[in-house]
Amino acid sequence: MADVMIAAAMLCGSVGFCAAGYIRALAGKDIAAQEEYATFEDALEALKLYMVERTREDGTAAAVSDEELKRRKKQKAMEKAAIKMAPNGVRDAKLAVKGMIRTWVLETLSEEKMRQFLGVDEESEPTHNIMFEILLYRYQKEYGLDAFSVWMDENGFAGPKPAVGISREGAVAYYVTKAELENSYYAASVELSKEEVVDILVTKLYSDYLGWGPFDTLGEMNINGYNIGVSGALIRDTHLDNGKNPDSVSEATNSLWVYYRSNYIHLQFIEFGSLAEISRITQLLIRWGNPGPLTRKCGYKINTMHDQSRILAIRPDAGETWGVFVRKLSLEFRSPEELIVKKGYENAAVAAKLIEYLMMARITIAVTGRQGSGKTTLMKAIMGYLPPDWNLRVLEAAPELYLRETYPNREIYSVQETATLSMEELQDAFKKSDATVTVIGEVATDPVSARMIQLAMTGSLMTVFSHHANTGKDLVLTLRNSLVNAGGFSNMQTAERQVTDVLKLNIHLGFEEGLRFVKRITEIYQFEEGVPYPEYDPKDPQRSTYNLKKEYYYRQTDRVSFDCRDILSFDSERRAYVAKEHFSDYLYRRIYEALPGADRKEFAQFIAYYWDHVSIDGYEGLNVKAADGYDNEADRLVYSRQDAEEFLNRVLADYRFL
Repeated sequence: MADVMIAAAMLCGSVGFCAAGYIRALAGKDIAAQEEYATFEDALEALKLYMVERTREDGTAAAVSDEELKRRKKQKAMEKAAIKMAPNGVRDAKLAVKGMIRTWVLETLSEEKMRQFLGVDEESEPTHNIMFEILLYRYQKEYGLDAFSVWMDENGFAGPKPAVGISREGAVAYYVTKAELENSYYAASVELSKEEVVDILVTKLYSDYLGWGPFDTLGEMNINGYNIGVSGALIRDTHLDNGKNPDSVSEATNSLWVYYRSNYIHLQFIEFGSLAEISRITQLLIRWGNPGPLTRKCGYKINTMHDQSRILAIRPDAGETWGVFVRKLSLEFRSPEELIVKKGYENAAVAAKLIEYLMMARITIAVTGRQGSGKTTLMKAIMGYLPPDWNLRVLEAAPELYLRETYPNREIYSVQETATLSMEELQDAFKKSDATVTVIGEVATDPVSARMIQLAMTGSLMTVFSHHANTGKDLVLTLRNSLVNAGGFSNMQTAERQVTDVLKLNIHLGFEEGLRFVKRITEIYQFEEGVPYPEYDPKDPQRSTYNLKKEYYYRQTDRVSFDCRDILSFDSERRAYVAKEHFSDYLYRRIYEALPGADRKEFAQFIAYYWDHVSIDGYEGLNVKAADGYDNEADRLVYSRQDAEEFLNRVLADYRFL
């Protein structure tokens, strides 16, 4: 018995000794950890190891019940899935991963260390990236995904500034400098609570670990798009101003441009740190749906992101560096009247009403304009003018219109180009889809142009498409050349007449000084065939022969078979829509006969009033004096859809658009 007691005492002593040693070891480990986490980079590496250990198979599984084992496996599977999906921008997955990171931060770091890492302690100053993150965090608490917009507007950062670097005297550009960010940050007098410090540090750790770097939070905001890796010298020294204006220096790692309020604005204060970081972010942004890796052999990818944004990613050697071009999906709907009828725009309601008539006339229409002029936005809006019983078939290289989201009660079906299915093949397939209206997001290649013309002739009642042509003539000649290049025609004149047989109208959008407008509405009309040659004059055979030969070669070479007439144009100096030339008799009759009976008389009155300045049956035009006393549409503020509807219910004779 005594031996047993002695053995027990020895065992207890050994256990106590081991326990004391273990405690001392843990204490030593904590001390080492504090030394190891001297910098943020050290903490980030430790976090990565923690996440690996956390999601690794549990080695103590044999010591737990089957139920507990199942629970642990399920938990680990969910965590692994979150880690896999979070880099794609999936919000729920991001929140789950941030929750795991938060656990590690609270268990590992003191508040003092957290503040030190963020640069918000008494001895440090935060970097520009952290300043911006803190500001977004504060604004996001009150304004949600509109945080960036509110911050920009409150500080007046969206407006033009004098251009820096080499440019014409008096030129303007759009950018936000490091100094402006600092002024905004210090003006806010930010004092962070411990909870806020934890939240911001967790965001910082996540964005550098699995996220989109300093752009991660901004990427969630309600912005129109963004480009990364598109500015800054890659070879020469950029510090050419000798320190006169440090904000004018644009490094390749300060290359984030945000598409905001119709302008690309350079956020000069965002620092990616290295081109390798831009490469990492590019590969994360393009990966949704597993489109395949970006390689030197396959140097670019066009894809749709998790949030349905359209993305183009390019890498060297195809590009000079890694670059990303993203246009974000916006499900916000704006009626044509909201887009066109704006304060200070004279006769804007005339432009909106004319487009309404054209959309009901079953005529192929091209919407043209430079990038950013609002082609997609206008195309989406004017579909509401079509009769509800017409079905729509939509073809796009990458989804942008999302017409089913805007018009869920209509029959609409959209397709997009894939790695194995081209736009041309999809166009051929749509010939069997019983389309009333064919909508093509962008006509940009020869095969698509050629099939668009063919589809417009036989596949549906009308076709609406977008193009980047600058004038109506350029549009026709470009499509003509595409028909020839695609192999369907060998004669330019025949191809040209084929295009003008189909294409009758061009709505061209303008974009100046941040303002969008309908620059012109143009009719494309053919010259009559069979125009006689000059008559032969027997009294002057030499001159007659010369004139006949000249006319022959002119017709075979330079002579075009069409002309363009501007029906309505925008005077940018007056900011007024001006009625110009008449429709041709052919197109006028075609529009008139295609309109429902109730609209025909109104159309005739509308054209007579604005183009001939004649009143039929006492017609007074669209700009009738409103009940609230506004005599001119320019005097009426139109800021929202509700305002537009209330206004147009007064001034339009027959306003039914909802």
